[in-house]
Amino acid sequence: MFNKLFKKSPAAAAAPQYSAGCLLPRIKHIAFLQALRDAGVPAEQQPATSALCGELLVTYAFDQPEQFVMATPGLLARTGIAPQDAAAVALTNLRRQLPEPKYFMKGGCIAAYTGGGLEATLLLLDDLWLDLQPRFRGDIVVAAPHRDRLLMCDSGDTQALATLRDDSRQFLAEADDGHGLSAQLMVRRGGRWQLLDAS
Repeated sequence: MFNKLFKKSPAAAAAPQYSAGCLLPRIKHIAFLQALRDAGVPAEQQPATSALCGELLVTYAFDQPEQFVMATPGLLARTGIAPQDAAAVALTNLRRQLPEPKYFMKGGCIAAYTGGGLEATLLLLDDLWLDLQPRFRGDIVVAAPHRDRLLMCDSGDTQALATLRDDSRQFLAEADDGHGLSAQLMVRRGGRWQLLDAS
């Protein structure tokens, strides 16, 4: 289970260096919590999480050279981060670390690329979506089928919506590395994400 957090197969990994500056948000499927429980991880050793939208939640991890290490309450305390401050610290770090996203269009859909397996975390950057909104005639509809896949289209483009739905399902079905997320479609309204099919 925990091997799924590895970025790549570790060789001679150095001793982990945890600091507030390497705390990042991570997007997970809600099944992540059940997997922790099934693995026998005690509640006090589980990372803090918060709901994002539908099947997706936000958790936090320390970015290490070979892997992301879950930010348990103990590790947060060790680095001097109060639990209630974790989200703000992680978002500040994310904004500092993320390169300017690159965008690629295909079939009326747009794919965002950042590298580093951080594409799905773009969902958390309110200012990014405020900047993007004027480029869309309708609402922004997105899917995050994998941690490094963020797809979007205009809510008023029915053909692009169909492509987005199909592509997100295909990417999720092809995800075999433990980092698949969800094929659900989300729409940006009122400064937050909500399920498209429930709106």
